[in-house]
Amino acid sequence: MNGTLLDKTAQVSKESTVELSAWVVQAQSGDNSAFEELVRRTRGLVKKTAYPLLRADQVDDAVQESYLVVYQKIHHLRDPGAFQAWLVRIVLHVCYAIRKKTPLVAEVEDLAVSEDTTRQVDQRLELKAALDQLKDDDRNILILREFLQLSYDEIAYALRLPVGTVRSRIHNGRKKLAVILKR
Repeated sequence: MNGTLLDKTAQVSKESTVELSAWVVQAQSGDNSAFEELVRRTRGLVKKTAYPLLRADQVDDAVQESYLVVYQKIHHLRDPGAFQAWLVRIVLHVCYAIRKKTPLVAEVEDLAVSEDTTRQVDQRLELKAALDQLKDDDRNILILREFLQLSYDEIAYALRLPVGTVRSRIHNGRKKLAVILKR
């Protein structure tokens, strides 16, 4: 998974959570420049969330649609400190809506154009195919933990689950993914 998209820093640091909260409060009060700053600071996170779920040519559409939803609903967010988890939940919903509309076709061509080696293409196709074989719950939890490296608490908030359930699903999801990848 050494693609340029995944190499970009996407995880919003713990130190910047306070800064994000300040930008969220300003954006909620109608400050468009604050919203633009939120987009700038979280764009990598949104792309990294969408990337394992969609074809490469669909990621930008998912990013744009996700930020449109955020713009329309940011005033509903009660806890500005929870912005990152709230954003991830929106991106997941947008990605699944896009997946329902369009089947995963032409993935080989997309990856062959964007990657340097056949080995990298094969690895990415294998991982995406394995993730696609998982149920949505297992796939979501693994993407949030393994790709986005969110904490258990952040995942629990994003998926509205108890932390114990998050731990259990991560464990079970990893086991299921390992079985699929061994086949």
